[in-house]
Amino acid sequence: MTKSHKLNLHEFHREKSARFTEFAGWEMPVSYGSSVEEHLHTRLHCSLFDVSHMGEIVVHGPDASKFLDFILTNSVSNVEPGKAIYSPFCYENGATVDDLIAYKKSDEEYFLCVNASNILKDFQHFSQYVARFDCTIENVSNAFGQIALQGPASVKVLSDIVDKDLSKMPKMSFLRSTFNLGEALIARTGYTGEDGFEIYCNINDSILWANSFNEYEAKKEVQWAGLAARDSLRLEAGFPLYGHEISDSISPLQAGLSWAIKWNKEFVGKSSLLAEREKGVVGKVCFYEVEDRKIPRDDAVVYCNGKEVGRVLSGGYSPLLKKPIGSAWVESQFLVDEADSTWETRVRQTVVSIKLSPPVMKKKISP
Repeated sequence: MTKSHKLNLHEFHREKSARFTEFAGWEMPVSYGSSVEEHLHTRLHCSLFDVSHMGEIVVHGPDASKFLDFILTNSVSNVEPGKAIYSPFCYENGATVDDLIAYKKSDEEYFLCVNASNILKDFQHFSQYVARFDCTIENVSNAFGQIALQGPASVKVLSDIVDKDLSKMPKMSFLRSTFNLGEALIARTGYTGEDGFEIYCNINDSILWANSFNEYEAKKEVQWAGLAARDSLRLEAGFPLYGHEISDSISPLQAGLSWAIKWNKEFVGKSSLLAEREKGVVGKVCFYEVEDRKIPRDDAVVYCNGKEVGRVLSGGYSPLLKKPIGSAWVESQFLVDEADSTWETRVRQTVVSIKLSPPVMKKKISP
């Protein structure tokens, strides 16, 4: 068994009574106490997440924009410097390689954040095509730490810490500067469905950034949160997780990400996605609520009117709804009369009723 990597702040988290779990080859904090409390604190106030396991790749050169427009389904060409975009990217057959956030520093320089489990795979995928363009790619993941501050109070807290008013920063924008804690890229992005920021800093400065929140933690304005809360927050928001709502068997079209596909340009996998769109997707990613206390888990079979029609992709507990929720891949033909159908899955041998529903955060439910 391969030994898990430890975060640069592993001892910092251990001293805060973190419980750890293996994730994407890393030993990660799963919670510091109650993951439900961490989840609700993020929704009501703000929480800190150490996501330094994520990967960073730099694209640099005269053709950087052309290269990324060819690789990504979304387009970077019309994005202004200082802004970021979300995009999946595909194999030639239209299957999803991964998804990422691309931060545009200039037309010739981009900073990409990719999923931890896919860093090498993504880099190898980029490497297949980069020689066609006048640009270079570099995996700089080991040089960066990343701390996310998420929640409605995050703008006030982070503005105080960096002594700069961040309230006017648009969402999906970023700034690079040398702050009192060192050089960093601060982006108004996140993975919780709340307002928030992601701080990309030199790995050696990550302890300075982490300790800078101690005063706010003591006042209970901020608390650390782990992977369990991060997962329940993103599931309530309806955000995809690679290997679940998007994968090499679930295309961006099936995942409901057509808004992040720009058809007016050439990109890897375009012809396959066009064919899929014209033919009609065989299945779609849906979200659901559970009419029971039991939580269906990944790969549980989904039934419509007693017929096997799909499988669970993610399952968890929603602290906002106070009941289980999840996502599932379902054959498209059974979604025509979804409201008039009986939907079920199983937890071990027990049949559990589910109701297809928009993601929790799209229903504007308050904590």
